[in-house]
Amino acid sequence: MVVLGSVLRMLLLWSLVETHYGATAEQRPRLICHYTTWSQGRANPYSYRIEDIPGDLCTHVVYNFVGVDVEEYELTTLQREIDIVQNGFGRFIDLKKRFPDLKLHVAVGGWDHGGAPFSKMAAYRNRRQKFVKSVVEFMARYSFDGLEIVWLYPGSVERGGTPNDKDNFYYLIDDLKRAFQRAEQPWEVAIQVPADHTRFEIGYQQDALCEIADYVHIAGYDLRGSWTGFADVHSPMQNRPHDQGNYRGLNVQDGVESWLSKGCRPENVILGVPLLGRTFLLRNSQQNALGSPSSGPGPKGQHTYSEGYLGYFEICQKLKEPNWRMRWDPIGLCPYAYRGTQWIGYENATSLEEKVKWVTSKGLAGIYAFSLDLDDYRGKCGEAYPLMKSLHKLIENQAKPDSGIGFGIDREIFGY
Repeated sequence: MVVLGSVLRMLLLWSLVETHYGATAEQRPRLICHYTTWSQGRANPYSYRIEDIPGDLCTHVVYNFVGVDVEEYELTTLQREIDIVQNGFGRFIDLKKRFPDLKLHVAVGGWDHGGAPFSKMAAYRNRRQKFVKSVVEFMARYSFDGLEIVWLYPGSVERGGTPNDKDNFYYLIDDLKRAFQRAEQPWEVAIQVPADHTRFEIGYQQDALCEIADYVHIAGYDLRGSWTGFADVHSPMQNRPHDQGNYRGLNVQDGVESWLSKGCRPENVILGVPLLGRTFLLRNSQQNALGSPSSGPGPKGQHTYSEGYLGYFEICQKLKEPNWRMRWDPIGLCPYAYRGTQWIGYENATSLEEKVKWVTSKGLAGIYAFSLDLDDYRGKCGEAYPLMKSLHKLIENQAKPDSGIGFGIDREIFGY
């Protein structure tokens, strides 16, 4: 009986070892990087190509974007010249030759794609079935590991939506999941959703989506911008005194907590962080604090070329110029800077560390970064990829197994 008891005890302890270390490997925090095809169109040296992707800094990389054919209701390319003619899909999948452990996903939709194609396709079962069939064929043909639906935003009339989108979005994700299971493939279905509480009621069956989607990617950015009429950081962690009305609760922590409270398991939630800044023109150069009145977006970046928007690689160089004053939002935990009437809210290594610490404290599955081509990837301000390397280091530190548990089991089994 003593021998049998010892054997059973040994088996139990080995089971604990397998469970502990197996879970650690399986649940290793994710660092999902986004690659945008349009970034290769920038003038040198800022043309960003697939071959520039730092696969050693990411656990997953997402190809942005493919779309929905509004007439055929099938998956379609959005940049055929890059995707097909230049073999973008094939070159992207070839990243696995250099980075065998890297998981490669494809995103459907995006801001420029709009919501109308999704809304029309998802409105009827036969249209959804046609779309899902085309997705299965696409995934098999190109050997992607997962799919991310970026429908911005279901139910929003200004984005081409209807009130029925709220239910149809769920049906679409359910149809995709079932089709992937029938195909006996381990493809994941992720959804990108907002942290913006003003969009939840009209477009998202939060509880049902939490049950069906493999991962819920919460966009913790673009919560402020030139459209608000006041200057502010766009990814604040929590409420500040100047947050009033609809802006109360419009922050990273409250946005994520809403999804968790609706049944999302923390281990299936990913927080999105930006490698971009939002820019403003102040109405009065003497009024430059958080929440100061603004008259519109800041000027176009030399390379990103969009008003109200700059990549970190543009911001870090701009802040080297004379007379910029850099400040810190002590509650929102984000940096901002101003000079004259120019105002920028952005992310740096310190603010990203605050976000990773919070993600870890909540037990979330990891971080996604949008997007690789917005980091200082040419190293004009120092080392290349400073933000991604910071995130990678932080995520790797969180991925280390609990040595206390591990050593405790080791002592039980091996006697030390």
